[in-house]
Amino acid sequence: MADKRSFRVVIVGASVAGLSLANMLQANAIDFLVLEAYPTVAPQVGASIGLLPHGNRILDQLGLYKKVMQIAPPIQIFNFRDTNGQILARHPGMDERLVERHGYPMVFLDRQMLLKVLYDNIKDKSKILTNKRVVRTELVNGGVHAVTSDGTIIAGDILVGADGVHSTVRSEMWRLAGRLSPGLFDPNEHEAPPCENSCIFGISNLCPGINPGDLHCVFRNSSSYLVTGGPQGRVYWFRFQKLPEKVYGSAIPRYTEKDLQKSLSEAADDNILPNLKFATLIENKVSAVMTPLLEYVCKQWHFDRIITLGDSAHKFHPVGGQGGNAALESVALLTNNLVKALKRSPSGRLTTVQVESMFADVQSRRKPRLELNHRYSHNRANTEALDTPLKKLMAIHLLPLVDEQVVTLGYCSQHPGGEMLDMLPVEQHENLIPYKQELLCEPMSRGSIQWVLMMTYMIFAVVAVSAGKYGTATDGFASDNSSHDIIGDRSALYEFTLSWTAMAWMSYLKPLKLYAFGHLIQPVAIIMIEGYRGRNKLTPLGL
Repeated sequence: MADKRSFRVVIVGASVAGLSLANMLQANAIDFLVLEAYPTVAPQVGASIGLLPHGNRILDQLGLYKKVMQIAPPIQIFNFRDTNGQILARHPGMDERLVERHGYPMVFLDRQMLLKVLYDNIKDKSKILTNKRVVRTELVNGGVHAVTSDGTIIAGDILVGADGVHSTVRSEMWRLAGRLSPGLFDPNEHEAPPCENSCIFGISNLCPGINPGDLHCVFRNSSSYLVTGGPQGRVYWFRFQKLPEKVYGSAIPRYTEKDLQKSLSEAADDNILPNLKFATLIENKVSAVMTPLLEYVCKQWHFDRIITLGDSAHKFHPVGGQGGNAALESVALLTNNLVKALKRSPSGRLTTVQVESMFADVQSRRKPRLELNHRYSHNRANTEALDTPLKKLMAIHLLPLVDEQVVTLGYCSQHPGGEMLDMLPVEQHENLIPYKQELLCEPMSRGSIQWVLMMTYMIFAVVAVSAGKYGTATDGFASDNSSHDIIGDRSALYEFTLSWTAMAWMSYLKPLKLYAFGHLIQPVAIIMIEGYRGRNKLTPLGL
C-alpha cells in the first residue's frame, strides 16, 4: 500500500514550525498533511513574534518576506530604560543598521498574522486538517501512523512533531522508545526542563509614547519588560518575573486567570516610560496570558520515523527573540536533508535506517547553535533583571557608555550562523557581514585545546625560570645583550612545547624579558585568529 502513494510527511501542529515546514515541502513538491488540534489554524492567543534577519532570510526564500513587511514596520529604535523608565541608552536607525549588516531588519508582529501569511501561501488547503488532535502514534512497517481523537488514522513515511512545548508527539515518542529501545531516552528527562521565570505576554491598543518601530527594554530588580510598537498602533509587551527559586519538570507552576489578574495588579504601578505606567498597557490590552518560561534543549529529538522540532525540541527565554527563528532554521535543515535523501533514492522511499540517519544529522548540526541561542537568551534575561551586582553594573552603568556599534554586535552575534534552504534562491540583499553559507568554509571553534596548550607552555616557562635553569629575572634586566643568546641545550619537553605553540618562541630567550612579551602579542594574536579559519586547519597556522 505504501508504494502506491508518494512519500508523505505528517506534520502535527499548525505552528510556525509546522506551517513553515509545510511551505518548504510544497516548494519541493513533497507530499504532506498538517494536523491541527484546534478549529482554526491561526487563533488569536495574545502572542507576538519577533523575526530576526536570519529568520527573514528563510521567509524571503519562500517568497513571504515582502508579505510580512507589508504588515509590520521594522524595529527602528532601541531604547534601554531603568526602573523609573528613564533612558539609559537610545539607539535610532537600527533598521538601517541591521539591513546594512545582515540584509534584513528585525520585525515584530502578531503570531496570528505570521501564521496567516504561512497558511495563505499553501496552495492546497485540503492538506491542512483542523480539529485533528493527535492522541497516539504508532510505528508500522516502513511508515508511521498518527491517530487523532476522533479515531482518524493518518499514514505517513515520517512524522514531525511541531506541537509546542507540551508536545503529545514527544510523549508518544518517549513511550514507543521505552517499549522498543529501552535506554535510548533518559527516563527522567521529563523532569529535567528548568524554569526560573514567569512571563505575562500581551497585546494592547495604542499607548502614548510607544510608537510603531520602537523597542523598549526596561530593567528592574528581579523583573524586566520588553515592549515594542507594532502595526496598526498595536503594542506588544512581555513582563518577565523571576521565581523565588528555580523549579524543574512537574514542579513548574501552571497559572490560572486568577494568578494573571493578581500579577497584573501588583505590577500596575511599574514605569515603562517616565510618564507611562504598566497600568495603561493593562487598561488598553486586547489579550494577555501568563505562563512559566521553560528553557531547555532536549537531549534526543527523534526515534525511528518520528522527530520533534521547534518548541517541542528546544525552548528559550523569549527576550532574545530566538524561538520562532530557531524553529525556521530547524525545519529548513530537515527539508534540506530530506530533499537530498529523496534525490539519492531511486524508489522515492526511505528506509528506517536512512530516516534515522537524516534525523540524527539534523540534531547533531543544530544542537551546538541551539545551545548558543539558549545561553544568549538566558544571560540577556538575567542581565535585564539585574540578577547580580555585576549584571546591574553592566546594565545600569556600563551600557550608557557603550557605542551603538557594540550594542548592534551584541544583538546580531547570532545571525550569521543561521541555516537556510539549500535549494531555493534568496533575493540578493547586500550585507556587510556574510552568513556562513557565503564563506568558503563554515566557521568552526577549535574548542579549548589552544588554551590548554598555551597554559601548559606558560606553566613550564614559569617553572623553568623560577628554577633558574634559563637565567633569572635579575640577569635578564641587567644585561642588554643577553636576549640575543640562544639556548643551546633544550630538553625534550621543551622540544615538544616548541612544536605546538607559537608562544614557544619565548623559550629561545635565555632570560624572559618583560618587553619580549609585548613584541610577541601581535603575531601570536594573528596566528591564533587565523588558526580558527577552517581553510587553515591543515596548515601550520592550525596547529
